Amino acid sequence: MRTNIALSLILTLAIITGQLVRIHVGTNRGLTILEIAVAGLCLLGLFQIKFKLIRPPVLIKGAIAFITVCSLSLVFTPLHLNTLQYLTAFLYTVRFSIYILLGWLLLSGALISIRENINKILLFSGIGLASLGLLQFIFLPDLRFLASFGWDAHFYRTASTFLDPNFLGAYLCLTLLLISQNVLQLKINHRKILFMIVYLALMTTFSRSSYGMFLIGSLTLSFFKRSVKLVFLTIILFILLLVSFQIYIRAVNQVTPLDRDQTASYRLITWQQGLEIFMKSPVLGVGFNTYSFALRQYKLGDEQRALKDAEAAN
Repeated sequence: MRTNIALSLILTLAIITGQLVRIHVGTNRGLTILEIAVAGLCLLGLFQIKFKLIRPPVLIKGAIAFITVCSLSLVFTPLHLNTLQYLTAFLYTVRFSIYILLGWLLLSGALISIRENINKILLFSGIGLASLGLLQFIFLPDLRFLASFGWDAHFYRTASTFLDPNFLGAYLCLTLLLISQNVLQLKINHRKILFMIVYLALMTTFSRSSYGMFLIGSLTLSFFKRSVKLVFLTIILFILLLVSFQIYIRAVNQVTPLDRDQTASYRLITWQQGLEIFMKSPVLGVGFNTYSFALRQYKLGDEQRALKDAEAAN
């Protein structure tokens, strides 16, 4: 029993640690605690079921097809990559694969405690990320110093331990849906408090893509629950998110002027670069996670600048 609880707790804490703890491998950014934990769980799960996985369902088949295409695109890449660059690109496919394998193992009957507590793991990790994110927003709002370490320079945005408002916002949207579904059968007052904490964290990410995800996810939930009340509540909350974003833009402009025309031009440049790369290899592409290498080899611009331009477009 204690072992079962420990596994769920390890996975929850591993998610919450985000990007704060890394084990560096060469010049790569290294492995996070979550990646190490998931790899360990996969190994344990394989031994539990004696490597006898069930026949993959449709979603797993789709993921396997995607992984296969990613691998082929890297093998037949038209780029001239050295060994370290190949390894760096391939590790992203490996990382994606272990997450898919974990899901496949859970469906195969391994790691029963993880499967039984998956809603709790996702919910508690989301609440933990939201709480840490709000503390970061209050006490450490200026993350521009992280630019020297290769991260995007965020200013007065909730990034939490993910160090990225957009990815954090996506996770918080999932958390809000779980709270709305009341997966833990919480009392109404407790649900309202937790929802407010996570919603405020989502609001202060000032991520338009996350706001859109919140709208689509909540409206989809409303459709399946056939709740008109939830539709109106979703629209009101979405409007509040948009209003908060406009307030944020005006407030930040007073401190650090933002050129929205320049942001739009960044987006256009990114699209043009992506199209040029696509036209050079339209079938298999240039290799999964080799975009930055392609920018440099095709002389389409500095890869670091291009990646930051894409971030600015969000």
